[in-house]
Amino acid sequence: MSPHPTHSLSQSTSHGPSAPSPFRCVVFSVAGQALALPVESVRRFLPLPRLDRLPTAPQPVEGVFRYHGEVVPVLRLGVLLDLAAGGAAGGGETGLYAPLILITWQGRPTALLVDQVHGDVALPAKERLASDPSLSFNGCAAGAFPDRATGRAGTVTLLDPDRLLSEAEGRLLDAFRAAEERRLARWDGAA
Repeated sequence: MSPHPTHSLSQSTSHGPSAPSPFRCVVFSVAGQALALPVESVRRFLPLPRLDRLPTAPQPVEGVFRYHGEVVPVLRLGVLLDLAAGGAAGGGETGLYAPLILITWQGRPTALLVDQVHGDVALPAKERLASDPSLSFNGCAAGAFPDRATGRAGTVTLLDPDRLLSEAEGRLLDAFRAAEERRLARWDGAA
């Protein structure tokens, strides 16, 4: 289950043009909802590390950790998307084995706390349903497709990772990250 497959159209053969390669995405659950991200937006899956939790963190921020020298905020996707509470990502108790999906948001690493990762799915273009951006927060719902990954009936909502946060939330997250980097730098200098 590689988070970095190639995305290219198949080359034409002597039998005529080939169908486009299927769209690949990672399916996961948050607060009982089946969600997905384009596979190219997923940098890595990580086990939940020890998080630094600060009382000044915005509610969707579970905490932060260092990854390759950078401060990475961990966002509770269920809180961010206002999904019903339950499970680690929805606002419930964070379990020892709660997975993180590491993405890049505005050029910086950001981790999404989810309840379960179901896997990498190849989606034929004909199965992808368009979504009306005005019906989701900040237009973050980019589409939907039939759920064949979680074992539940229904659809999976495809998220646009660049639209998970509003501009104002992004500025707050950046300010929080900068404050945390300054705080940790003071501790590093004391060692």
